[in-house]
Amino acid sequence: MAKTDKRVAQNYRIKPLTIATPFYKGESITSWLVRAALNQGCDPQTLAYYFWPSRRVWTCDVDKGFKHIDSHIHADMAVLARTVIDDFDNQNLMSLSQPLSDHISSRTPVPWTQPLSKRNRYSRIGYPYCPNCMEDGKSAYLKLQWRFTWSVCCTQHKKLLQTECPHCDHPYQPQLINAEQRFINHCHFCRSKLGKAGHNSIPTVENYQFQLKIDKVFHDKQGTVLGETVSMNDWFDYLIFLINIVRIALRNPNYMFAKLLLDFGIDVSSLSLPKTALRFDYLPIEERALLLRCAFYLFEITCEDWLKGCKELDVTQNSFQWSRHTVIPQAFHQVYNQLPKTPTRKYLAQSEEVQPASPEAVTASWNRLKRKITMLKYYDNHLKKD
Repeated sequence: MAKTDKRVAQNYRIKPLTIATPFYKGESITSWLVRAALNQGCDPQTLAYYFWPSRRVWTCDVDKGFKHIDSHIHADMAVLARTVIDDFDNQNLMSLSQPLSDHISSRTPVPWTQPLSKRNRYSRIGYPYCPNCMEDGKSAYLKLQWRFTWSVCCTQHKKLLQTECPHCDHPYQPQLINAEQRFINHCHFCRSKLGKAGHNSIPTVENYQFQLKIDKVFHDKQGTVLGETVSMNDWFDYLIFLINIVRIALRNPNYMFAKLLLDFGIDVSSLSLPKTALRFDYLPIEERALLLRCAFYLFEITCEDWLKGCKELDVTQNSFQWSRHTVIPQAFHQVYNQLPKTPTRKYLAQSEEVQPASPEAVTASWNRLKRKITMLKYYDNHLKKD
Protein backbone atom coordinates (compact mmCIF):
# COMPACT_ATOMS: atom_id res chain seq x y z
CA MET A 1 0.00 0.00 0.00
CA ALA A 2 1.35 3.46 -0.95
CA LYS A 3 2.43 5.74 1.87
CA THR A 4 1.02 9.21 2.21
CA ASP A 5 3.50 12.08 2.11
CA LYS A 6 4.44 12.90 5.71
CA ARG A 7 4.91 16.64 5.22
CA VAL A 8 2.17 18.75 6.69
CA ALA A 9 0.05 20.47 4.05
CA GLN A 10 -0.36 24.20 4.51
CA ASN A 11 -4.06 23.96 3.64
CA TYR A 12 -6.03 22.56 6.58
CA ARG A 13 -8.62 21.13 4.18
CA ILE A 14 -6.11 18.77 2.60
CA LYS A 15 -7.02 15.27 3.71
CA PRO A 16 -7.28 12.02 1.76
CA LEU A 17 -10.32 12.15 -0.50
CA THR A 18 -13.45 10.39 0.72
CA ILE A 19 -13.58 8.28 -2.43
CA ALA A 20 -10.03 7.18 -3.16
CA THR A 21 -8.70 8.10 -6.61
CA PRO A 22 -5.25 6.56 -7.17
CA PHE A 23 -2.73 8.31 -9.38
CA TYR A 24 -1.83 5.69 -11.98
CA LYS A 25 1.66 5.21 -13.34
CA GLY A 26 1.88 7.09 -16.63
CA GLU A 27 -1.32 9.07 -15.99
CA SER A 28 -1.42 12.81 -16.67
CA ILE A 29 -2.17 15.28 -13.87
CA THR A 30 -5.12 16.57 -15.91
CA SER A 31 -6.60 13.08 -15.94
CA TRP A 32 -6.16 12.55 -12.20
CA LEU A 33 -7.67 15.91 -11.23
CA VAL A 34 -10.71 15.31 -13.46
CA ARG A 35 -11.23 11.76 -12.22
CA ALA A 36 -10.77 12.81 -8.59
CA ALA A 37 -13.39 15.54 -8.95
CA LEU A 38 -15.92 13.33 -10.74
CA ASN A 39 -15.45 10.58 -8.15
CA GLN A 40 -16.39 13.06 -5.42
CA GLY A 41 -19.47 14.12 -7.37
CA CYS A 42 -18.30 17.62 -8.32
CA ASP A 43 -16.90 19.45 -11.33
CA PRO A 44 -13.10 19.67 -11.84
CA GLN A 45 -13.27 23.45 -11.38
CA THR A 46 -15.08 23.09 -8.05
CA LEU A 47 -12.48 20.68 -6.66
CA ALA A 48 -9.57 22.90 -7.77
CA TYR A 49 -11.18 26.05 -6.33
CA TYR A 50 -11.99 24.37 -3.01
CA PHE A 51 -8.44 23.23 -2.34
CA TRP A 52 -6.49 26.02 -4.09
CA PRO A 53 -8.77 29.11 -4.19
CA SER A 54 -5.88 31.52 -4.76
CA ARG A 55 -4.70 29.66 -7.88
CA ARG A 56 -6.58 29.50 -11.17
CA VAL A 57 -5.38 25.96 -11.71
CA TRP A 58 -7.31 25.17 -14.88
CA THR A 59 -6.06 28.26 -16.73
CA CYS A 60 -2.65 26.55 -16.82
CA ASP A 61 -1.46 23.49 -18.65
CA VAL A 62 -1.61 21.38 -15.50
CA ASP A 63 0.31 18.52 -17.16
CA LYS A 64 3.41 20.70 -16.82
CA GLY A 65 3.15 20.28 -13.06
CA PHE A 66 3.07 22.99 -10.41
CA LYS A 67 6.64 23.11 -9.11
CA HIS A 68 7.17 26.32 -11.11
CA ILE A 69 3.97 27.87 -9.67
CA ASP A 70 3.48 26.55 -6.13
CA SER A 71 5.36 23.50 -4.89
CA HIS A 72 2.78 22.96 -2.13
CA ILE A 73 0.18 21.92 -4.71
CA HIS A 74 2.08 18.69 -5.43
CA ALA A 75 2.25 17.98 -1.70
CA ASP A 76 -1.48 18.61 -1.41
CA MET A 77 -2.31 16.33 -4.34
CA ALA A 78 -0.10 13.59 -2.86
CA VAL A 79 -2.19 13.67 0.32
CA LEU A 80 -5.44 13.67 -1.66
CA ALA A 81 -4.29 10.72 -3.79
CA ARG A 82 -2.76 8.88 -0.79
CA THR A 83 0.61 8.64 -2.48
CA VAL A 84 4.02 10.33 -2.28
CA ILE A 85 4.90 13.76 -3.60
CA ASP A 86 7.60 12.30 -5.87
CA ASP A 87 4.89 10.80 -8.07
CA PHE A 88 3.60 14.26 -8.98
CA ASP A 89 7.08 15.85 -9.00
CA ASN A 90 8.38 13.34 -11.53
CA GLN A 91 5.27 12.52 -13.59
CA ASN A 92 4.75 15.82 -15.42
CA LEU A 93 5.85 17.30 -18.74
CA MET A 94 8.40 19.77 -17.38
CA SER A 95 10.15 17.12 -15.33
CA LEU A 96 10.23 14.50 -18.09
CA SER A 97 11.28 16.98 -20.80
CA GLN A 98 14.02 18.68 -18.77
CA PRO A 99 16.83 16.69 -20.50
CA LEU A 100 15.61 17.94 -23.91
CA SER A 101 16.05 21.64 -23.13
CA ASP A 102 17.71 23.88 -20.57
CA HIS A 103 15.21 26.70 -21.11
CA ILE A 104 11.90 25.18 -20.04
CA SER A 105 9.65 27.45 -18.02
CA SER A 106 5.97 27.95 -17.27
CA ARG A 107 5.78 30.61 -20.01
CA THR A 108 7.51 28.69 -22.79
CA PRO A 109 6.28 25.63 -24.69
CA VAL A 110 7.71 22.31 -23.55
CA PRO A 111 9.67 20.84 -26.47
CA TRP A 112 8.13 17.87 -28.29
CA THR A 113 4.75 18.31 -26.59
CA GLN A 114 1.44 19.38 -28.09
CA PRO A 115 0.34 22.76 -26.68
CA LEU A 116 -3.27 23.14 -25.58
CA SER A 117 -3.47 26.89 -26.38
CA LYS A 118 -5.46 27.78 -23.27
CA ARG A 119 -7.98 30.62 -23.12
CA ASN A 120 -9.06 30.73 -19.50
CA ARG A 121 -10.19 27.14 -18.83
CA TYR A 122 -10.90 26.44 -22.49
CA SER A 123 -8.32 24.66 -24.65
CA ARG A 124 -8.36 25.56 -28.31
CA ILE A 125 -6.71 22.24 -29.17
CA GLY A 126 -8.38 19.02 -28.07
CA TYR A 127 -6.74 16.72 -25.55
CA PRO A 128 -5.38 13.56 -27.26
CA TYR A 129 -7.03 10.27 -26.33
CA CYS A 130 -7.33 6.68 -27.52
CA PRO A 131 -10.93 5.64 -28.41
CA ASN A 132 -10.36 2.10 -27.12
CA CYS A 133 -8.85 3.25 -23.82
CA MET A 134 -11.89 5.49 -23.28
CA GLU A 135 -14.45 2.76 -23.90
CA ASP A 136 -14.94 1.77 -20.24
CA GLY A 137 -15.63 4.86 -18.12
CA LYS A 138 -14.65 3.28 -14.79
CA SER A 139 -11.15 2.35 -15.98
CA ALA A 140 -10.60 5.22 -18.44
CA TYR A 141 -7.79 7.68 -17.85
CA LEU A 142 -5.52 9.86 -19.97
CA LYS A 143 -1.87 8.99 -20.40
CA LEU A 144 0.82 11.66 -20.16
CA GLN A 145 2.62 9.89 -23.01
CA TRP A 146 -0.10 11.03 -25.42
CA ARG A 147 0.94 14.68 -24.97
CA PHE A 148 4.30 14.06 -26.66
CA THR A 149 4.11 14.99 -30.32
CA TRP A 150 5.83 11.83 -31.56
CA SER A 151 2.94 9.88 -29.97
CA VAL A 152 0.40 9.56 -32.77
CA CYS A 153 -1.11 6.22 -31.74
CA CYS A 154 -1.95 4.13 -28.70
CA THR A 155 0.71 1.41 -28.55
CA GLN A 156 -1.62 -0.82 -26.51
CA HIS A 157 -4.54 -0.88 -28.95
CA LYS A 158 -2.67 0.22 -32.11
CA LYS A 159 -5.18 2.98 -32.86
CA LEU A 160 -4.51 6.54 -33.97
CA LEU A 161 -5.09 9.08 -31.22
CA GLN A 162 -7.99 11.52 -31.54
CA THR A 163 -8.44 15.08 -30.27
CA GLU A 164 -12.09 15.77 -31.16
CA CYS A 165 -15.41 14.36 -30.09
CA PRO A 166 -16.55 11.87 -32.78
CA HIS A 167 -20.16 13.04 -32.39
CA CYS A 168 -19.96 16.87 -32.49
CA ASP A 169 -16.34 17.45 -33.64
CA HIS A 170 -15.67 19.85 -30.74
CA PRO A 171 -12.19 19.63 -29.18
CA TYR A 172 -12.14 17.10 -26.33
CA GLN A 173 -12.03 19.12 -23.08
CA PRO A 174 -11.83 16.82 -20.01
CA GLN A 175 -11.45 19.77 -17.61
CA LEU A 176 -14.90 21.06 -18.63
CA ILE A 177 -16.82 17.85 -17.97
CA ASN A 178 -19.81 18.21 -15.62
CA ALA A 179 -20.28 16.10 -12.51
CA GLU A 180 -23.44 14.57 -13.98
CA GLN A 181 -21.38 12.85 -16.65
CA ARG A 182 -19.55 10.88 -13.95
CA PHE A 183 -16.62 9.63 -16.05
CA ILE A 184 -13.79 11.22 -18.00
CA ASN A 185 -14.79 9.52 -21.26
CA HIS A 186 -17.46 12.08 -22.19
CA CYS A 187 -17.58 15.18 -24.36
CA HIS A 188 -18.23 18.33 -22.33
CA PHE A 189 -20.27 19.89 -25.16
CA CYS A 190 -22.67 17.22 -26.44
CA ARG A 191 -22.17 14.93 -23.40
CA SER A 192 -21.81 11.90 -25.67
CA LYS A 193 -19.56 9.04 -24.70
CA LEU A 194 -16.18 8.79 -26.39
CA GLY A 195 -15.05 5.41 -27.54
CA LYS A 196 -14.84 3.02 -30.43
CA ALA A 197 -18.04 4.43 -31.90
CA GLY A 198 -15.98 7.30 -33.26
CA HIS A 199 -12.96 7.34 -35.55
CA ASN A 200 -11.15 4.03 -35.50
CA SER A 201 -8.13 4.73 -37.67
CA ILE A 202 -5.27 2.27 -37.60
CA PRO A 203 -1.69 3.64 -37.75
CA THR A 204 0.78 2.37 -40.28
CA VAL A 205 3.32 -0.24 -39.23
CA GLU A 206 6.03 2.38 -39.69
CA ASN A 207 4.34 4.84 -37.33
CA TYR A 208 3.81 2.18 -34.69
CA GLN A 209 7.39 0.86 -34.85
CA PHE A 210 8.92 4.33 -34.98
CA GLN A 211 6.92 5.47 -31.96
CA LEU A 212 8.21 2.51 -29.97
CA LYS A 213 11.74 3.36 -31.09
CA ILE A 214 11.40 7.02 -30.03
CA ASP A 215 9.95 5.96 -26.69
CA LYS A 216 13.00 3.76 -26.14
CA VAL A 217 15.39 6.60 -27.02
CA PHE A 218 13.54 8.88 -24.62
CA HIS A 219 13.71 6.26 -21.87
CA ASP A 220 17.36 5.26 -22.46
CA LYS A 221 18.50 8.89 -22.96
CA GLN A 222 20.49 7.81 -26.03
CA GLY A 223 19.99 6.46 -29.52
CA THR A 224 21.71 5.42 -32.74
CA VAL A 225 22.21 7.71 -35.75
CA LEU A 226 24.11 6.64 -38.86
CA GLY A 227 25.62 3.72 -36.97
CA GLU A 228 26.87 5.76 -34.02
CA THR A 229 25.46 6.05 -30.50
CA VAL A 230 24.50 9.65 -29.68
CA SER A 231 22.85 11.46 -26.79
CA MET A 232 19.08 11.85 -26.63
CA ASN A 233 19.38 15.57 -27.45
CA ASP A 234 21.45 14.90 -30.57
CA TRP A 235 19.05 12.14 -31.61
CA PHE A 236 16.02 14.43 -31.40
CA ASP A 237 17.92 17.23 -33.17
CA TYR A 238 18.55 14.80 -36.01
CA LEU A 239 14.88 13.77 -36.05
CA ILE A 240 13.55 17.32 -36.45
CA PHE A 241 16.26 17.94 -39.07
CA LEU A 242 14.93 14.99 -41.12
CA ILE A 243 11.36 16.19 -40.66
CA ASN A 244 12.33 19.61 -41.99
CA ILE A 245 13.97 18.01 -45.02
CA VAL A 246 10.73 16.17 -45.75
CA ARG A 247 8.70 19.37 -45.39
CA ILE A 248 10.99 21.20 -47.81
CA ALA A 249 10.69 18.33 -50.29
CA LEU A 250 6.89 18.42 -50.00
CA ARG A 251 6.90 22.16 -50.59
CA ASN A 252 8.63 21.74 -53.95
CA PRO A 253 8.51 18.24 -55.51
CA ASN A 254 10.90 19.40 -58.26
CA TYR A 255 13.57 20.57 -55.82
CA MET A 256 16.75 18.58 -55.12
CA PHE A 257 15.54 17.32 -51.74
CA ALA A 258 12.46 15.74 -53.31
CA LYS A 259 14.72 14.04 -55.85
CA LEU A 260 17.05 12.96 -53.05
CA LEU A 261 14.18 11.42 -51.10
CA LEU A 262 12.96 9.68 -54.26
CA ASP A 263 16.44 8.22 -54.61
CA PHE A 264 16.02 6.90 -51.05
CA GLY A 265 12.67 5.32 -51.96
CA ILE A 266 10.35 8.05 -50.66
CA ASP A 267 8.04 9.47 -53.32
CA VAL A 268 6.76 12.80 -51.98
CA SER A 269 4.64 13.49 -55.07
CA SER A 270 1.87 11.35 -53.59
CA LEU A 271 2.06 13.03 -50.16
CA SER A 272 0.50 16.28 -49.00
CA LEU A 273 2.20 19.24 -47.36
CA PRO A 274 0.98 20.34 -43.89
CA LYS A 275 -1.77 22.82 -44.70
CA THR A 276 -0.95 25.48 -42.12
CA ALA A 277 2.87 25.32 -42.35
CA LEU A 278 2.99 25.56 -38.55
CA ARG A 279 5.73 24.12 -36.34
CA PHE A 280 5.73 20.35 -35.98
CA ASP A 281 4.33 20.45 -32.41
CA TYR A 282 1.28 22.43 -33.57
CA LEU A 283 0.32 20.15 -36.46
CA PRO A 284 -2.67 17.78 -36.21
CA ILE A 285 -2.01 14.12 -35.53
CA GLU A 286 -2.56 12.95 -39.14
CA GLU A 287 0.02 15.41 -40.52
CA ARG A 288 2.55 14.56 -37.80
CA ALA A 289 2.07 10.86 -38.53
CA LEU A 290 2.90 11.43 -42.22
CA LEU A 291 6.10 13.33 -41.44
CA LEU A 292 7.19 10.77 -38.85
CA ARG A 293 6.61 7.96 -41.30
CA CYS A 294 8.97 9.59 -43.80
CA ALA A 295 11.52 10.25 -41.03
CA PHE A 296 11.32 6.55 -40.13
CA TYR A 297 12.58 5.63 -43.60
CA LEU A 298 15.31 8.30 -43.51
CA PHE A 299 16.66 6.88 -40.26
CA GLU A 300 17.42 3.69 -42.19
CA ILE A 301 19.66 5.54 -44.68
CA THR A 302 23.36 4.94 -44.02
CA CYS A 303 26.15 7.49 -44.21
CA GLU A 304 27.36 5.94 -47.48
CA ASP A 305 23.89 6.19 -49.03
CA TRP A 306 23.63 9.85 -47.98
CA LEU A 307 26.99 10.67 -49.58
CA LYS A 308 26.17 8.71 -52.74
CA GLY A 309 22.78 10.36 -53.18
CA CYS A 310 24.12 13.85 -52.51
CA LYS A 311 26.95 13.35 -54.99
CA GLU A 312 24.61 12.22 -57.76
CA LEU A 313 22.39 15.29 -57.32
CA ASP A 314 25.21 17.78 -56.65
CA VAL A 315 23.93 18.47 -53.13
CA THR A 316 26.45 20.58 -51.21
CA GLN A 317 26.77 21.92 -47.68
CA ASN A 318 25.03 25.08 -48.85
CA SER A 319 21.97 23.05 -49.85
CA PHE A 320 21.25 22.26 -46.20
CA GLN A 321 21.40 25.93 -45.19
CA TRP A 322 17.79 26.57 -46.19
CA SER A 323 17.41 29.46 -43.73
CA ARG A 324 19.59 31.68 -41.61
CA HIS A 325 18.36 29.85 -38.52
CA THR A 326 19.30 26.38 -39.76
CA VAL A 327 21.60 24.44 -37.44
CA ILE A 328 23.16 21.26 -38.76
CA PRO A 329 22.72 18.59 -36.06
CA GLN A 330 25.87 17.13 -34.59
CA ALA A 331 24.81 13.61 -35.57
CA PHE A 332 24.72 14.60 -39.27
CA HIS A 333 28.22 16.09 -39.34
CA GLN A 334 29.81 12.86 -40.54
CA VAL A 335 27.83 13.35 -43.77
CA TYR A 336 27.79 17.14 -43.89
CA ASN A 337 31.56 17.57 -43.44
CA GLN A 338 32.28 15.33 -46.44
CA LEU A 339 30.12 17.36 -48.82
CA PRO A 340 31.64 20.09 -51.00
CA LYS A 341 31.00 23.72 -50.16
CA THR A 342 30.36 26.36 -52.77
CA PRO A 343 31.35 30.01 -52.32
CA THR A 344 28.70 32.09 -50.61
CA ARG A 345 26.73 34.21 -53.03
CA LYS A 346 26.57 37.96 -52.67
CA TYR A 347 23.10 39.37 -53.03
CA LEU A 348 22.29 42.90 -54.03
CA ALA A 349 20.20 45.02 -51.73
CA GLN A 350 16.53 44.18 -52.16
CA SER A 351 14.18 46.70 -53.63
CA GLU A 352 11.99 48.58 -51.19
CA GLU A 353 9.00 47.81 -53.34
CA VAL A 354 6.50 45.42 -51.81
CA GLN A 355 7.01 41.93 -53.16
CA PRO A 356 3.95 39.67 -53.49
CA ALA A 357 3.94 36.51 -51.40
CA SER A 358 4.17 33.17 -53.12
CA PRO A 359 0.98 31.15 -53.77
CA GLU A 360 2.18 28.56 -51.24
CA ALA A 361 2.63 31.21 -48.53
CA VAL A 362 -0.81 32.66 -49.23
CA THR A 363 -2.43 29.22 -49.08
CA ALA A 364 -0.72 28.39 -45.79
CA SER A 365 -1.75 31.75 -44.34
CA TRP A 366 -5.33 31.15 -45.44
CA ASN A 367 -5.37 27.69 -43.84
CA ARG A 368 -4.05 29.14 -40.58
CA LEU A 369 -6.82 31.72 -40.68
CA LYS A 370 -9.44 29.01 -41.25
CA ARG A 371 -7.96 27.10 -38.31
CA LYS A 372 -8.38 30.17 -36.09
CA ILE A 373 -11.95 30.68 -37.32
CA THR A 374 -12.80 27.06 -36.46
CA MET A 375 -11.28 27.44 -32.99
CA LEU A 376 -13.22 30.66 -32.44
CA LYS A 377 -16.48 29.00 -33.56
CA TYR A 378 -16.06 26.18 -31.03
CA TYR A 379 -15.13 28.68 -28.31
CA ASP A 380 -18.24 30.77 -29.05
CA ASN A 381 -20.36 27.61 -28.87
CA HIS A 382 -18.78 26.88 -25.50
CA LEU A 383 -19.64 30.37 -24.20
CA LYS A 384 -23.24 30.11 -25.43
CA LYS A 385 -23.63 26.72 -23.79
CA ASP A 386 -22.41 28.06 -20.45
